[in-house]
Amino acid sequence: GTECRPAKDDCDMAESCTGQSSVCPVDSFHENGQPCLHNLGYCYNGKCPITLYQCRAFLGNNAVGVDESCFQYNRLGNSYAYCRKENGIKIPCAPKDEKCGRLYCSYNSFGNHISCLPCYRADEEDKGMVDEGTKCGDGKVCSNRHCVDVTTAY
Repeated sequence: GTECRPAKDDCDMAESCTGQSSVCPVDSFHENGQPCLHNLGYCYNGKCPITLYQCRAFLGNNAVGVDESCFQYNRLGNSYAYCRKENGIKIPCAPKDEKCGRLYCSYNSFGNHISCLPCYRADEEDKGMVDEGTKCGDGKVCSNRHCVDVTTAY
């Protein structure tokens, strides 16, 4: 059939008319865990969640990515650096899970390069955490604030 909706990105699929209806079929996407954006991430619910895009969503286009060493702060379990909360208590990340806690971004501002900026708002503490499905290592993704094997995550 004729394509009625092109693929939006690596994780989306193009839809074609079936000839059975005048309506384009339901939007479909590649299965979770498929590599995307030249192996920078893995598909998750039709998106390719990578830290650069998450930083840009939080800080704007001056965000230039993530310095991987910044994630070690998530082992602290303090006001903003943690993996999850249980009964209001901030739980530090285990070293293997540190890339699945608070997001830290690098950005350029007025000619200065700033790194390890935590994405944190005191009034919305849960915003600025690394998105579910984000790559946290080769063959690994964040699932419930743990860095787990992509084959068992979904």
